[in-house]
Amino acid sequence: MLEEHLKGNSIIHKLDPRIKLIYAFIFSLVIALQNDLGSVITGLAIGIGLVLLARIEIKEVLKRLLGVDWFILLLWLIIPLTYPGDTFFRISCFKITYQGILFTILLTIKANAIMLILVCFLATSSIFDIVHSMLHLRIPEKLVFLFFLMFRYIWVLSDEYEKMVKALKARSFKLGNSIHTYRTIGYIVGGLLVKSYNRAENLFRAMVCRGFNGKFWLLDHFKFSIIDIVGISLLTTLNLAIIIIKWKKIL
Repeated sequence: MLEEHLKGNSIIHKLDPRIKLIYAFIFSLVIALQNDLGSVITGLAIGIGLVLLARIEIKEVLKRLLGVDWFILLLWLIIPLTYPGDTFFRISCFKITYQGILFTILLTIKANAIMLILVCFLATSSIFDIVHSMLHLRIPEKLVFLFFLMFRYIWVLSDEYEKMVKALKARSFKLGNSIHTYRTIGYIVGGLLVKSYNRAENLFRAMVCRGFNGKFWLLDHFKFSIIDIVGISLLTTLNLAIIIIKWKKIL
């Protein structure tokens, strides 16, 4: 997801990365804690609106949502059958409850809304801006370094894995339910672990040679602008709207 929609000139792209990181967390938390259908639908509508405001291609957003919804589909096969409550209808000896269907609908809307928010705020910032923002927000440096190096080197490991797969295909290897297949998969996993360890050692030596002493020095600093103030006001209002809709129903 990160850096997928980095290029753009929308108001979302221009927001201070610290604001985007903070509100990605706040929106996700607020939406996740809601158990009212009206509130989560409002959250989904806000997510759609922010994506449109960021001018992100709908096709790319749908690809991300599809990845989430494949997992949610498994929940649709399990939760309505196991969630306690009033019977909605029966299929043979299985009972599907009204509360189970409602709960799964809430999960589906929440997951899609949160994914839209994350795509909008995280995919429109560079990895350097995100890491820079995390350091400014006083997130422990070791966690920030781990996140940054994982992001940078996961693609290296992915390339190594692709090379192994191509080598196996060149030798006419096919997956099957056999000892040979399991042994081969074990070799691939073991090979990736060894290559990961060697890469980590080489990276550490290279960083030490360049004077790394466990701290990333921040040379540039973010500055708030009028767009950031407007963005904070708008995003705070949208968060309050999700909460107010729930409390209105309670009152």
